[in-house]
Order: sequence, then C-alpha cells, then structure tokens
Amino acid sequence: MSVLVGIHMMEQVTAVVEEYLEAIYKLQEKCGVAKTTDLVDVLKVVPGTVTNNVERLEKGGYITHEPYKGVKLTEKGLNIAIQVVRRHRLSERLLTDILHMKWDNVHEAACKLEHGITDEIIKPLEKALKHPKTCPHGNPIPTKSGGIIEEESQSLTKLNEKEQGIIVKITEEKSDLLHYLNALGLAPGATIEILEKAPFDGPITLKVDGNSHALSPDVASIIQVKRTNEKAGDYMQRRSPERLEMPLTTLRNGETGTVTSIRTGRGRGWGFEKRLMDLGLTPGTTVTVVKSAPFHGPVEILVRGSRLALGRGMAEKIFVEIEKQ
Repeated sequence: MSVLVGIHMMEQVTAVVEEYLEAIYKLQEKCGVAKTTDLVDVLKVVPGTVTNNVERLEKGGYITHEPYKGVKLTEKGLNIAIQVVRRHRLSERLLTDILHMKWDNVHEAACKLEHGITDEIIKPLEKALKHPKTCPHGNPIPTKSGGIIEEESQSLTKLNEKEQGIIVKITEEKSDLLHYLNALGLAPGATIEILEKAPFDGPITLKVDGNSHALSPDVASIIQVKRTNEKAGDYMQRRSPERLEMPLTTLRNGETGTVTSIRTGRGRGWGFEKRLMDLGLTPGTTVTVVKSAPFHGPVEILVRGSRLALGRGMAEKIFVEIEKQ
C-alpha cells in the first residue's frame, strides 16, 4: 500500500483519504490508537507527508490528534473507514471466489480495487459472492449499516500444550507473512494442535495437517483460533478407546464418520435439528466428506447415497465418531 500524494480537498473523500482512514482504523483496532510512526510504516511514506495529511484530516473532522500519543477516528472518520474495509474485504472475496486467486495473494490487489467499487456495484457483487461473512483471511466483512459480527476467537498464543483449535482468522495481512503462513498450511479453517510452548517467549511448536512447525510468539499472535476441545484426547476419555468424536468440519476429504449428535447450541432449537434430520443426518448415519472448501466454504458430503453441500456453520453443529487411526 503506497500513498505518495497529499490530501488537498477534504470536501471530497479521495482515495488518499480512504487509505489514511483505513490504516488508522486498523491500527486503532489493534493498538487503541494510531501513532504517526506506525502510519509511516503502513502507508510507506515519509514522516513529513504523514504529518501534513494528519493535520488536514483533523481539520476535516475525520480524526482527533493528540501530540506524542497518536490519532483516533471521529464518528465521521469511522463511518467512512468501515465502508472502505467493507469494500476491501469484498474485493478480496471477488479475487478468490470468482477469479480464483490464492488467498495469500489478494490483499495488495484489493487495496487498488476498493476505491473503484461504488455503491451501485456493492449489492450485485455481494449477491454474486453469496453474501460472505468474512474475507479470505477470516476477518469479518462489515454490513451495509457498518455492523461487524465477530466470530468468537482468541490468539493462538493463549492455547496450552495439547490443546487444539481451528484457525478463525489471520489479523495481519502483509503479503510476505501470508505467503509464509500459507506455505505452512496455516490458513483459516485449518485445525492445529499445540505440541510445545518454550519458556521465556520462546517458539511455539504446533502440528497442522500432520506436520509440525515452530512459530515465534509474534507470528503466532496474529493467528486467531477457536478451541475445538480442552485437550487432545479428552474425547477419548468420554468415548471408547478405539473411537474419536469430533465436529464434521474437522474431517478431511475422503474421511468417513458416524453421526453421534446435533449440537444446536444457544439460539437454535428443534427446527434446526429437524432440518438436518430431514436431510438424513440422524445419529448412527454414516457420512463421508467429499470436499471441504477452504476459507469457511461449504462442506460437501455423501450421505445415504446422495451428495449434500452444507454451510460450514451448519456442518460445525454435526458431531461424528470416527475410527482412531
């Protein structure tokens, strides 16, 4: 992301204004405030340019600036920033879902697309993308009204040894870092297990897709996960020693399991469970995962001789029992 020119007309929300407000929004979300030194690094401009543009943004009512502490968005600036983030993340979805670009390659291209997407384009774009809830990196896509629905998650660094989790999102979107994580198989939707946490801020060793990797705490901190069970093997204590129970979404392509339960959770009741039962997903039914789409996409399964495509949110509520390898 590169901003080489100043902000001259505050009456018009230019691409440069949007870039600054988006950068401030992300820094403020991460650190509580956006320091000018961080803006220099993120926007790849000289300090003088940031100083001048911050002054213009403040005069335009987009931010408040407290010397030696940093800047924060006003309500006016926040509303614009959220819509820029919305267009950016929908642009990333366009690049992955329609143009089939790799998830770790789309951030920079989306930075350019986001400024050209108008309100007239947004609605049909969302429809074509089937109204995605997150970007390819797992971060939430703001709604039209500016609402943000976050899936509950925590930093990978919070997991203890032997605990497992599913990667929900990657909060840092630098291209080289995304390439690195992708090469390790650390993408949204991947299941990980903590093998070892070295003391004194040492590396965190984890297992993903059968391979072990050591991450620095800094890299691990940008990976948000959702616990899948307290510790690896806890299910084994509740079930027979030869079998393992887990959510349907944790099965790999080609793996087979037997449905044990539908865990609807808070906010869902008999209607949701009946819908699954009408599809043939009753306890004792054998299911095989045909294809589990990446980026929180649908899970295609074979059940009772028929193929079904389930939304990931629905598939997560179905628990199956599999033979221990």
